[in-house]
Amino acid sequence: MTTAVRGRAPDAVVAPEPSKRKPVMLVSLDIGFDAAAITMAIASAGDAGADLLVCLGVTLPVANANAAARRTMGNPVVREQIAEILEEASVAGVKAHHLVYNTPRPLSATIGVAKSREVGLLVFGPDRKRYGRLRFRLHARTLRRKSGCLVWPLE
Repeated sequence: MTTAVRGRAPDAVVAPEPSKRKPVMLVSLDIGFDAAAITMAIASAGDAGADLLVCLGVTLPVANANAAARRTMGNPVVREQIAEILEEASVAGVKAHHLVYNTPRPLSATIGVAKSREVGLLVFGPDRKRYGRLRFRLHARTLRRKSGCLVWPLE
């Protein structure tokens, strides 16, 4: 037997708010992307229904004042690869954006972009053969500690 209590509103059914999808961020630091990282980023964004943010951090030299005034869009070969990634993402049905940032500290800038864009998954994907094993592991560990999101690969 149930009893009703006077003066108390019945429990209302509240519809859950639609969750905001956090974007997937694919990052390289002026070196070509790894094929496994590209596949992982596009598949993750497609599975989650999130946007893909393809980022390229270009190191800005600080020793030479004339060189520091000249900003570039990165290596032309890498820009062509980014265009291919954006095309592959659109074929997969993933909305993709491209972001290039010039800075003396591209790793710190990557962490700042990941925090400001509220990234859910950061895919650190430079070509490991050209990037170097120790530098890759050091930078991946720094991203894992400071970015505030999941970082792939988990090495």
